Amino acid sequence: MERSNSPAIDRNEPRLAAVRSILPGAAIAVLLMAALILPQLTPNQFYLHLANLVLLNAIFAISLGLIASVGQMSLMHSAFVAAGAYISALAALDLKIPPILGIVLAGFLTGLAAALIGKILLRLRGVYFVLVTFLAGQVFTLIALNWENVTHGANGLIGIPAISLLGFPLSTRLRFYYFALAAFILVATFIWLLMRSQYGRAFRSIAENMRLAESSGIDVSRYQIIAFALGSGIAGAAGAAMIHYVRFLSPDSFTFNDSIAYITMLVVGGRQTMIGGILGALFLTPLPEALRGFVGAQHIVYGAILLSVLLFLPGGLVSIGRAYFQKASETEPK
Repeated sequence: MERSNSPAIDRNEPRLAAVRSILPGAAIAVLLMAALILPQLTPNQFYLHLANLVLLNAIFAISLGLIASVGQMSLMHSAFVAAGAYISALAALDLKIPPILGIVLAGFLTGLAAALIGKILLRLRGVYFVLVTFLAGQVFTLIALNWENVTHGANGLIGIPAISLLGFPLSTRLRFYYFALAAFILVATFIWLLMRSQYGRAFRSIAENMRLAESSGIDVSRYQIIAFALGSGIAGAAGAAMIHYVRFLSPDSFTFNDSIAYITMLVVGGRQTMIGGILGALFLTPLPEALRGFVGAQHIVYGAILLSVLLFLPGGLVSIGRAYFQKASETEPK
């Protein structure tokens, strides 16, 4: 009996393996098609606005995940988002630089500033790094609030122009959506390729065991600065894109609470994978709108969700999918 069944099983195993290898690509293709087509079928402007926020928050979350991939968690991520927003807004308003070039400039200068700041701050480890990044973020907020000659202080910057590509203004929510989607795909692809390169392998080694990585000849400080600069630069460029979408900027636009929100998205989704940050943004971005009528409820719900995930899903939402596919593979005939 065993002899008669074994050839059939042997023939089925390659097919199952082929199906498993095709599924991720097929799922991405389906999601991409849905992302391209559904906005055309949704005339509701509120849902388009929410989709734009999801895409931008996903970029913020996965850029923070890039920093977390070397074992550090920054509490000043929103400060780099705000820095990129101010750079691009001031470049457009005062220097008349086209917004699309301002976004590139914001990403470059924010990444450069992060590299210089990281050279100092990344000498610290663990909770000390977290506390110092919190203080640095507060310092940036104070500068934005009090440097009125440049930032206009609490009054903020108004009249920020919309992004224009080849003379085509992205002044509507639908037009900006496709720009944000393209930016998200570009950033996600870059981080995906980076994490599969020698840099990604070094990042993971540092996160798993920093001392062992050092003893193996990995320049820990160098790779941490690279991850910090790239993650912050991407956040700065995304912040610049967001501010050309909402077209108003003040010190209250990006606060410490936003840094906490990005960390929550990362942890809730699953900080060990890039898909985790995306899931976290998709799950948590609509919450403020859903809780708009309940004063103070947003922080309570965020805290409850974060606590529940830490207790019952330490791997984040992405671990649910992993557990499902693992269970499915275990139930297959051997």
